[in-house]
Amino acid sequence: MSKLLIRAGKDPFTSVLPETTLTQDVFNSNTGNFLFQHSVWEALAVDGNELVANSTLSERRATPAADIAAINEQFDRFVIPFANAFRPDFLRQLERLTEVIEQLTIPVSVIGVGAQAPASMSLDDLAPARKVTKRFAKAVLERSPSIGVRGEFTRKFLLDLGFDDDQVDIIGCPSLFRRGPKFHVDKQAETLPADARMALNLTPEVPGIGQFSLEQAAAHPNLTYIGQDGHDLRLMLWGTPHPHVSDLNAPVHMSHPLYRENRMRMFVDQWTWFSFLATQDFAYGTRFHGNVAALMAGTPAMLLAHDSRTVELAEYHQMPHVVMSKFDAPVSAEALYEKTDLSGFNSGMAEGFDRYVAFLERHDLTHKWQDGASTDRFDEQLEAATFPPAVKPVTDSSLDEVVARMNWIRHGMVLDMTRHPERYEYPFEHPRYSGSGSRFARLQRQYEAKDAKQADQIADLTRRVRQLERGSLVHLVKRAFAKIGNLFKG
Repeated sequence: MSKLLIRAGKDPFTSVLPETTLTQDVFNSNTGNFLFQHSVWEALAVDGNELVANSTLSERRATPAADIAAINEQFDRFVIPFANAFRPDFLRQLERLTEVIEQLTIPVSVIGVGAQAPASMSLDDLAPARKVTKRFAKAVLERSPSIGVRGEFTRKFLLDLGFDDDQVDIIGCPSLFRRGPKFHVDKQAETLPADARMALNLTPEVPGIGQFSLEQAAAHPNLTYIGQDGHDLRLMLWGTPHPHVSDLNAPVHMSHPLYRENRMRMFVDQWTWFSFLATQDFAYGTRFHGNVAALMAGTPAMLLAHDSRTVELAEYHQMPHVVMSKFDAPVSAEALYEKTDLSGFNSGMAEGFDRYVAFLERHDLTHKWQDGASTDRFDEQLEAATFPPAVKPVTDSSLDEVVARMNWIRHGMVLDMTRHPERYEYPFEHPRYSGSGSRFARLQRQYEAKDAKQADQIADLTRRVRQLERGSLVHLVKRAFAKIGNLFKG
């Protein structure tokens, strides 16, 4: 069996407080990341395999040579569950990860990477990402037989960069295969009842999304908005509004009806997320993994696809979707539900699953669907785990919840995260956290400031000493003798 380093914020059974999840960015600013990270983890967590989360630290800051050596020495393979990494605003992270891979002597497997562009799906929009993507893919393919991509659009992008067809495997998103080849989702009713329980997921930056959220909130009293990113979590924990969102009709502040009416929730573990969505009649919205979570819970879902990454995945998995790059007209949830046809999704599950498993086996990855494989240890760990409940708006939280949030702040929060009593301990920390909120970073800045000040003082003293030497009697005498010597030489 193998010891695998997994690109994941944490493992699937470790409980991390919502406040810590946010402050240490355990979820990479989006709970949807847990779905594909942990689906790969669950697939590979067979008895005998040892899996360790890298906490995604290597792409957030430079990795020292000593830590590269530790990876090469301690692990048999680096497995990278990935998402929409080929995009202009992720290039620095992709560069850092590439720098790590280029120094590895162990195999590397990339699972489910995708490119992101507008819904037009033009490769021209990916021009800024070409150089870094090519370097990343080259580094991976020197240590791997292929790269597992989300869909046809990403495949075309890599082929356009010069890579061979047999080096690119289309496997979709692993989050949709965790239930196996026979998994299916069915509608329980042909139409939505008036009191339907619905889960809404949104991307606040999409044009017109704010008005859409207001209309849905007004029309459906049993609708709950499910947040997914760090701004949503900060808003619910402490009432902090989203920065840089101009559409104030969106659920990004405490005045929004969904916030005031306690109809917002956020989950920092996939298991509690699944449990809630299993109680809903319908889920819909712009978040791909928000709708995947619903499908995995057995709840019909409709994706409102607004860019290439969501269109690509929806097409590959035959997931119910409509393309909506902007919301400039009223949208009826009832109409969306009626359009939600799950037949293609269900019928295509087995074929997509087979491609995914074939990819794992091409990469010599032992997985739970192989004959004789056992996941008893993983099952036991998951059974013993407990997870935080859903985060609710602070205005409707219990007194105990409010006090707990205040105590968390009192004990250090961001300003001293490295010593916070409820911090998340990285299982393979490389390197020491030095972000803006760490004690280490503050000390480092203090030392650097002192060093700079002392260097300035030394330079100033050196200048003054030289000036004094030039004006001293000894210096004058030396200069006189030098001139006399020059006269004699003449």
